[in-house]
Amino acid sequence: MGQPLEMTALEQAIGRFAAEQGSVEDVYREFLVADLLVVTGPGSSQPADFRLEGQEKAQIWVCTHKSAVPELGGADFAPGTVRANGYRLLPLLVERNVRIFTKGEQMDLQIIGSRAIEISAPEVTDEMRAAAARQPGSWFSVPDQMYRESAREEVPEQAWIGAYWVDEDGTLTSRYSVNADYRPSPTTLGFPRPESMLEGVLHMWATGYVSDRSMLMTVARSEVALLAHEDGVPSALNLGGKAALVAGSSPKYLPEREHKVRASVAQLRKAFEEVDLVIDVGERHQADIEGKALLRAFEELEAEERQQDPGSGAGAEPASAQPQQPEQQPQPAAQEPAPQAAHPQQPAQPQQPAPQAPAQPAPPPDPGERFMGSMLAGAVGDALGYAIEFHDIDMIRRNHGDSGLTEPVLRDGVAQISDDTQMMLFTLEGLIRAHVARRIKPVDNDPVPEVQHAYQRWFHTQNQPWQRAGGPYAQHLQQPDGWLITNPALFAARAPGSTCMSALARFAQTHQHATPQAAINDSKGCGGVMRAAPVAVWSHDPAEVFYAAVGTAALTHSHPSGYLSAGVLAVVVHQLIRDVPLPEAVRVARELLLRWRGHEEQLAVLDRAVELAQRGPVAPEVIKDTLGQGWVGEEALAIGLYAALATDNLRDALLLAVNHSGDSDSTGIVCGNIAGALHGARAVPPEWLGALELREVIETLARDALAEFSPGPPTDPAWTRRYPAW
Repeated sequence: MGQPLEMTALEQAIGRFAAEQGSVEDVYREFLVADLLVVTGPGSSQPADFRLEGQEKAQIWVCTHKSAVPELGGADFAPGTVRANGYRLLPLLVERNVRIFTKGEQMDLQIIGSRAIEISAPEVTDEMRAAAARQPGSWFSVPDQMYRESAREEVPEQAWIGAYWVDEDGTLTSRYSVNADYRPSPTTLGFPRPESMLEGVLHMWATGYVSDRSMLMTVARSEVALLAHEDGVPSALNLGGKAALVAGSSPKYLPEREHKVRASVAQLRKAFEEVDLVIDVGERHQADIEGKALLRAFEELEAEERQQDPGSGAGAEPASAQPQQPEQQPQPAAQEPAPQAAHPQQPAQPQQPAPQAPAQPAPPPDPGERFMGSMLAGAVGDALGYAIEFHDIDMIRRNHGDSGLTEPVLRDGVAQISDDTQMMLFTLEGLIRAHVARRIKPVDNDPVPEVQHAYQRWFHTQNQPWQRAGGPYAQHLQQPDGWLITNPALFAARAPGSTCMSALARFAQTHQHATPQAAINDSKGCGGVMRAAPVAVWSHDPAEVFYAAVGTAALTHSHPSGYLSAGVLAVVVHQLIRDVPLPEAVRVARELLLRWRGHEEQLAVLDRAVELAQRGPVAPEVIKDTLGQGWVGEEALAIGLYAALATDNLRDALLLAVNHSGDSDSTGIVCGNIAGALHGARAVPPEWLGALELREVIETLARDALAEFSPGPPTDPAWTRRYPAW
């Protein structure tokens, strides 16, 4: 009775077809994405050719399980197996068919190679036909699902599925050629949506988009769930003759009834002298990692930290996993002993047409992805701009070419963020803690005190002793509390704004919150707007969001343009994550802006940004002449908003926002907050995201915010220790 539950999706499709309850096309589709054992020749990783009497074409033999590998006779022929999916076999199937061996009593089946190629071809859409019409007499390549929204130049070679021929009249024909280097992405293979950065990297590593080294470096700095004894000590199991710790990138990958503990991999360093690490056992992305390899990874991380310049902070994170070009053939799995009777022939690979595909539309992101996109893209925009802040456009062009900056500048292997992202994170943490407090005491509906507390914790990270930085909060605790402050990479001085520093120092001495009515300066610098996007989650009511963002910005900036710009940004993001079109989101924010005293300056430059966007991307000199340089709140908002309005993708928006003579990191973060909410996290170029400093912290904090502001927020004691409410 339990056998059907153990069958693979491919076996189930074969069973339905045999029972005349399913189509053979379903078998082909499952074959393409199935995890298969391919029978190889002796000492080779190449699929063997088997020629059977009466069959014109040779066969490639694949098995759904190791128990299905046929027992072949002949002492002089000992084939092995390699793991591959059907997509990886397509280049060989032009002149070959496939025989599928299944386990148990399930029927075996032969499928036609040319038919598999035909079914693998991407569906032709009207958008593809229109794009193909612009490139007659060429191959029109189609990218993997994961890259459908990416610009052509951003798609790696292994992500092109194949190409259709476009005739001289611009007609997309049915002539199709597969890409011999194509590696189906985790999206195409149906991997579950990753719940952590580590799981996402393992997915990309398992599918050939991330190198072994990058995977190791990510594991070395990650947290995992571990099987443990009742006393909380991780337990080592004997797996394949070697002791190993069994971990999960998420607790869901560990047995429910077993005791578990969460720990950073670095905490287990000493254990790796004797044991290995296995992550996500039984999953397609399972990683079997030698302890010695992890020890080498720790040594590399330490070497990188020693090489950091003094201004980068001792805890700056190394680069995340970087995509690489995979090798041509799948790596061999354990050899399966089996003798036989035919010698394999090594087939030639067909030529691959040059990629020529445009981006394709994808289903719209959900609110959670839009908020995550706002946070991640904001940080990426900040990192892009931080490398060229204080440079005028002439210097940017001299250093980076006529097009200006086109990709992140890496320092010590990472795209460093500035104080803008740091303060954005502390704003979000303050909002989470304020919401926890509101749940405990529903009449407490003002997040400003908790956000002020968060800013004093950030002030502490800027080389300020807690007793001096904490003000009244230091009287309650000898050290700042909560989870965010425990991340050492945040203790880095990244050109913090003098207005923010002086305002927070003043609060530490006076214990008095600044408000729009109780001004402490006349600053309208961009330090208030650059950190305001997280306030979008505070309330369902855009007016409340505007009010809360104004209050948090006014803690340090007392000029109306310094805090009203924050209100506008927060409401625009608030509307976008609810799937409101960007022009309508701007209209809602503009109407709320009109209700506030002193709105005239902000309103004027906001309207100029909307008007300029109708012209599309313009030269940096025009941006400066029309909208300013971004050093003050209303200009930073205007430039960031203009860039999002004037482009149709996140990459172009961010580059437009930072390539100008002005405060590039602040205009970059504002643009990223808007464009990230507009296009979703999927639109952030993977290679940029992979290099982003503090990426895991940003993702974790954003996920925590989505959990806290959900209909059923966490209520366990660990949550209130993570986000204390007082």
